[in-house]
Amino acid sequence: MLHLFALSLLALAACEGAEAKPAPATAQKTAAANANADHDLCVAIIQHSRTCTDQYIPTLVDARAAADHPAGIKAEVASNRDGVITQAKQEWATDSTDANIEAMCQRPMPNADAQRDNATACQAQTDCTAFSQCIVPILATAWH
Repeated sequence: MLHLFALSLLALAACEGAEAKPAPATAQKTAAANANADHDLCVAIIQHSRTCTDQYIPTLVDARAAADHPAGIKAEVASNRDGVITQAKQEWATDSTDANIEAMCQRPMPNADAQRDNATACQAQTDCTAFSQCIVPILATAWH
């Protein structure tokens, strides 16, 4: 199985890169400020996800199964959900290290303006189940 969260962020970053256009100097300063804030939000969200691993990973696996992304995961989860979750947690232990978080968060957030407020609201959730149910659909926007 693929590294679920890392792939989500990479897909989001790829979408943003494809839409990037040169901007005037004032817009570039605003974009730089937003990029720093988005980086910090990304780090905070992944660290929060790491803290909430036991709720986050099953929510992510179920969302990926519902979208069948990557292809075939729906059948894999249907036949062995617990095994897929166990494997995802093992991968997450590596993917969610501080060094890997920093690398993932260096990429620009796609649809940042549209997603920033929603992601910030999710980050404010103190209950891990509520946080996971809030943030995973935002990540899932990159799968469609």
